[in-house]
Amino acid sequence: MEEPMPKAKVFRYTKVEVIDKPDFKPESKVETMKLVYNGIACTCAQWSETRFKNATNEIPHYWLEPANEKLINADNLFNGNNIPIIVKVTGQVVTENGFPKRELAKVVRDEAGIVFRYTKIEVIQNGEKKYGT
Repeated sequence: MEEPMPKAKVFRYTKVEVIDKPDFKPESKVETMKLVYNGIACTCAQWSETRFKNATNEIPHYWLEPANEKLINADNLFNGNNIPIIVKVTGQVVTENGFPKRELAKVVRDEAGIVFRYTKIEVIQNGEKKYGT
């Protein structure tokens, strides 16, 4: 015969939230960057820092990932002919060599890049139309 166990405390959840943070590095600093959409003919990371716009050597490219669904999805800004697209984003690098959480079409491992998860986004330029600084 088993010994009777004391009753367990009851814990009632008021909210359950699943947070997906693959490879998230909490020690990475929050930063603000100005990025330009490159419109490269591949399924690779399409964003680079505006300070590299005239660079001839290899420059880092970023995958952008909104931190929540309320933010503008930067990858939806390109409509096929509205270049340049320039955004100012604030957030953190979540991985140096990976992919954003969203579904990607036909990417290969070689197209892994820096994933920047942003908590704030401002569209500075969308094609020929300029917005605030």
